[in-house]
Amino acid sequence: MRIEDLLERRVGKTPDKPFLNVSGERYTYAEAAAESKRYASALDALGVGPGDRVGLYLPNCAPFLFAMFATAYLDSVTAPANPEYRSEELRHSLTLSSPTVLVTTPDLLETAEEAAEGTAVERVLTTEPVAGYDCLPDLAARASASVAPAGDDDTAVGLHMYTSGTTGPPKAVECEHRNWTISAVDFQKRMGFTHDDVLFTALPLFHANAQIYSTLGACAAGAEVVIEERFSSSRWWDWCREYGVTEFNAMGSMLKMLDNVDERETDADTPVELVFSAGTPPELIEPFEERFGVRVVEGYSLTEDPLLVLNPTSPEKRRIGSIGLPPAEKDVRIVDDDGEEVPRGERGEILMDCPALMAGYHDQPEETAEAVEDGWFHTGDYGKVDEDGFVYFLDRKKDIVRRGGENISSYEVEGVIKALDAVEEVAVIPSPDEFYDEVVKAMVKVKAGRSLAPEDVVRQCEGRIAPYKVPRYVEFVDDFPYTPTGKIQKQKLRTREREETPDHWDREA
Repeated sequence: MRIEDLLERRVGKTPDKPFLNVSGERYTYAEAAAESKRYASALDALGVGPGDRVGLYLPNCAPFLFAMFATAYLDSVTAPANPEYRSEELRHSLTLSSPTVLVTTPDLLETAEEAAEGTAVERVLTTEPVAGYDCLPDLAARASASVAPAGDDDTAVGLHMYTSGTTGPPKAVECEHRNWTISAVDFQKRMGFTHDDVLFTALPLFHANAQIYSTLGACAAGAEVVIEERFSSSRWWDWCREYGVTEFNAMGSMLKMLDNVDERETDADTPVELVFSAGTPPELIEPFEERFGVRVVEGYSLTEDPLLVLNPTSPEKRRIGSIGLPPAEKDVRIVDDDGEEVPRGERGEILMDCPALMAGYHDQPEETAEAVEDGWFHTGDYGKVDEDGFVYFLDRKKDIVRRGGENISSYEVEGVIKALDAVEEVAVIPSPDEFYDEVVKAMVKVKAGRSLAPEDVVRQCEGRIAPYKVPRYVEFVDDFPYTPTGKIQKQKLRTREREETPDHWDREA
């Protein structure tokens, strides 16, 4: 099934049922489809056709979703970038996917224009009127809603989703329509959503979670989805009461922040029944459930393979500490460094095979071949499988920092810091954090006879990379542990960071 087909089927069944509530802007299924088709007509008039990419440099907002559905109707490709990207980061995404149209907000326009210079972008559109620019919602308001679905090819690439590279800059994951719809329908069925549910998220729409599990998951059920621009621990439960939320999606860091708010007698007085969350500390789950009167469902997926490994919603059937069970359509293997499958209960890399697997990394065949071997996707994560088939995440094999749901490439941050003339070597590693799970730490070796302050490292990063990538901690070292081939032994540094009390400078102290 294609993305627009999922919406069209719901319009045929319940056209007047509320579908989207984006920061208070509400649309029924019929209204959302009509608006998406007008966006498609407007983009078509600008020359966007099948296979063309449309770049989105947007926060959570209604135009994001209408543009996403519009590109599906046109059989073109949505390429959404993180609105926290600085110009060089955005330029890399634009160079990688080569969109001819880029949609942004007035607040982000200056960065968008700077990044688009010298790329394939021919036209920058805005979400609100700005002198000298076409406003996409205004163009859509004057366009026709008579647009037919693009066809029945659900293997066509519908999105480019950017994921952090471990040995290079971020890559563009080619996501087929069926990758998204199979995963959305499976999530809806396994969570048990119906048309009476109200789903809620404040996770970013440029990520797969908010697109697939909240937006398309609601669509699969005929439910309503509420989307706020950003997370707020102080307003969260009031939003849930106001909108009648029965389920919300979060990350473990968000649940920690909610649990850190002062207790109230009304904590459990909400309509929320289910919470889907990845990366939740096992010891937090039951106390959180008892305090707020909800059930927490833990799961695991990746942009390259969004069909979830998911714990059962029943407390009697789940395994706290596990990331859950794969659906029938997904096969999971645990292998050693030689690619040989290990016995049940033993540690190894998690490999997956399923019909929701990405088409590949755009214009990067070597990286694709390295990640997908004989149909099996190498997740870059260590895990194990118990005798009953429950999967457990143990550690990361990839050289990334996972900060509150954002994958940060160590390679990318190291490259920025290495540009400092006084730096001889640098290693960026994850440092444990109470709320974000992990934050960025830079370990720096300074050249002999040179001096460098921690503030110099931070200033070098600010303005060049998104704020969430800027190191929180800086530690100067005399030397690093090396492999026989001269590579820094990152695993030793990560283990030391977890097990010992580090001595480092904290920019938030």
